[in-house]
Amino acid sequence: MFDTEEYMFFNPSPNYREMMILKIISKNSDTSQESLAKKVGIVPSMVNRYLKDFEDKDLIIKSGENRRRMSYQLTKNGQKRLQFLMVSYINEVSKLYTDTRDSFEELIKALKKHNLKNIFLYGAGVVGTIVLKVLNIEDINVLGFIDDSISKQGDKIHGIDILNPKEVDQFDYDAIIIASFRHSEEIKENALKEKLKNLFIFKIDENGNVSLNEEEII
Repeated sequence: MFDTEEYMFFNPSPNYREMMILKIISKNSDTSQESLAKKVGIVPSMVNRYLKDFEDKDLIIKSGENRRRMSYQLTKNGQKRLQFLMVSYINEVSKLYTDTRDSFEELIKALKKHNLKNIFLYGAGVVGTIVLKVLNIEDINVLGFIDDSISKQGDKIHGIDILNPKEVDQFDYDAIIIASFRHSEEIKENALKEKLKNLFIFKIDENGNVSLNEEEII
């Protein structure tokens, strides 16, 4: 399960919270309400409401002398409910991945059409990181990132080096893809000043579909 704090467009739903609480209890029956609240990202009073609802629906059995020594056990109904929620979650995540990949379909087709297998991504930012993940799945070799920011040069993103533009000529590459939407023109100008060749630029339409400007810049 992904950490929702990393995703600004995804707020946890009641079903997701329910699944998280049941999953945590299934692994540790002695977990406290405070611990549950911290892991799920809600206040303890909301956890208490979920637990009360679980009891009413025969999803958990609660035992203990007081709140500090309370333990929880999933019933058979609770185990079935957790399994249902997990399957539903996996189904939706897989659909999200499929929809995301479809957004990059034209980009992937263009790379394969031009037989671009060894590439650099110019722009070590959010866009570049997203594209790296997609290209890794498609078995396209990203040799490295290029970035004009001195503070980023020498660092890594997911194990991939971030290079100074002047370092690129020592590599044998098929293309440099400008991995930015907002700063693509500025990056293009810098790349041309450094006499970098085989440059391609990303485009994105109003539907969120990503493609490659197939007009090569010499």
